[in-house]
This record gives sequence, C-alpha cells and structure tokens, in this order.
Amino acid sequence: AFAANFSLSNIDETKMKSVVGDISTNFLHTTVSGASTLGSIFGFEFGVIGGQTSTPHIDDLVKSTDPTASADKIPHVSLIGILTVPLGITAEVSILPKVGKEDFRMNTTGLAVKWTPTETLLSWPLSVAVKASYTQSKLAFKQDVNGLGPVSYDYDNKETALMAIVSKNFAIVEPYFGFGTVSAKGDLSADASAVFTGGGYSISANRTGTMWMVGTELKLLVVKLGAEYTNMFSTSRMTGKLSFYF
Repeated sequence: AFAANFSLSNIDETKMKSVVGDISTNFLHTTVSGASTLGSIFGFEFGVIGGQTSTPHIDDLVKSTDPTASADKIPHVSLIGILTVPLGITAEVSILPKVGKEDFRMNTTGLAVKWTPTETLLSWPLSVAVKASYTQSKLAFKQDVNGLGPVSYDYDNKETALMAIVSKNFAIVEPYFGFGTVSAKGDLSADASAVFTGGGYSISANRTGTMWMVGTELKLLVVKLGAEYTNMFSTSRMTGKLSFYF
C-alpha cells in the first residue's frame, strides 16, 4: 500500500523538508506506553504496534507528478520489547526487519530509555517520566516517473526525540500525555539526476520542532491494548498496540 503510487520528482529543499516531516512522524519510536514502569523492580513486555499516518505534504508532492495518484496516508508497524529494571529505568526497542521485494523494501529500528522518578524519588499521585529515543528508518523503492521511466530511490531517515510524559494509573486503565522536541534528518538519493531540481543524485534536509501525544493503555491480566495519537511537523499519526506483559 505504501509503495503503490509513491513516485517523486522535481524535488527541491522545501519539498524535501516536507518529505522528512511526514516520514519522521510515521516512524517516530513509540511503544504506546504511559509514564509508569512495568514494576518496582523488574518487568517485561513484548508485542506489536501499528497504525497509519496522515501525510498531506507527501500527497501534494506525489500529485504534482501524477494528479491521479494518492499518498495521503502511509502505514507503520513494528515489533516492540520493553524492560524495566530497578531505579525506575525502562529500556524500549521497536523494530521492523527488512520487508518487501525488489520494487519496495523498508526497515526501521527505534531505541529509547525512560526514567520515572515518581517510582523511586517522588511520591506523587501521577506518574512522571522523561524519555529519550533514537529511530533510524530506511526505504528503497522503484517507480515510473513521467519522462524518466523507472527510477530507483533510496531514503534514509534518522531522528532523535526527548519528551516528558505524565500519566495516571487507574489499575486497568492508564491515560497519558507527552510533550517534547524532535530533530530529524532525511537523505534521499535516486539514479536519475532529473528527479532533483538542483541536479545531482541526492538531496538532504533537516527538521526540528515540537511534538505531543495523547494515549491510553488498557491492562487485562497479562494482555495490554493501547491507542495513541501523535502530532508533529503539522502531521498526525494514530497507533494501536497489542502486547503481553509480566
């Protein structure tokens, strides 16, 4: 679905920033989790997350090449693992191994560490945490571009985020809110120089900005269900979760 009409041409720095913003929002690391830990000493969680991102800027760029094409939404999915250790520290990983075929391949890896001082130092009615994350995503795809024929693209995206998270654990339900900053860099290359308005075979762009998210977790014995809305770079994302925790 992601690859169906994803052809790009006439790319300049402004358009590249739009691409970086949309793709960075789609692949930003998350485990759809609140501020609390998985236990006062140890805890473990594993599962899958997935959803879709509204990508209006990429859609505008794709339509400029082919008015009949559409790329207003792109999906995301990852396997997740979470480990809580003493002192309120939680490590997270999200990963999508390389999938796809010759015409479209993608993979992404996200790492994060979260510290929840309300588990050890502070006795507050709310859980408060600080989380830092790093995500790297890669795409490789081929598309026919009018006047150029088949074009092969390679895209590499790296982003870091630092956020504060506040949540309230009501036994089986934990709603949460997060706010932070994001810095992202995207590098796009193609085997046709005419794809880029300035010539050459590659272009890069950097984006920095704020992000916020709101979500909730539902805890049922050893099963968790979650939902999260994220907004950054004027782009929004919805993510769901199914996981098991111990």
